[in-house]
Amino acid sequence: MTGLRGIARALHSRNFRLFVAGQGFSLVGTWMQQVAMSWLVYRLTGSAILLGVVGFSNQIPSLFFTPLAGVLADRWDRRRLLIITQCLAMLQAAILATVVIAGVVQVWHVILLSVVLGIINAFDIPIRQSFVVLMVDRREDLGNAIALNASLFNAARLIARRLPE
Repeated sequence: MTGLRGIARALHSRNFRLFVAGQGFSLVGTWMQQVAMSWLVYRLTGSAILLGVVGFSNQIPSLFFTPLAGVLADRWDRRRLLIITQCLAMLQAAILATVVIAGVVQVWHVILLSVVLGIINAFDIPIRQSFVVLMVDRREDLGNAIALNASLFNAARLIARRLPE
């Protein structure tokens, strides 16, 4: 029993518990959306090449924008930056849902929105990771909080990829 308490000791911090809960929902939603966009492009075209283009378009912004995001996270209010990135991600998801529901979705819509989501994530992920430090009350729990944050990221990815089945 002591081992289980040690694994989750960072969750004693109220702010970190709230952060983990919110981040869990956000990450599962983001990963589900990435899977859905790939699936949508494949259903529209049947093209493995375009499927790869969607995956690439979602990941390539990280190469260019993540260093800038780290600088912003160090200089500006991280909480405000996270709220902005989450609102932008919600707007991006709403636009995607609108074009799909309206029945006007085309491959270029999905690729463009995939790039937009990639840019948002390129800023969101480093800001979230640097925000963990602020959420833990006790310094000795910081390592545990970082490990839980990484585990949450990977668990959300696993859950999101399993839900559609």
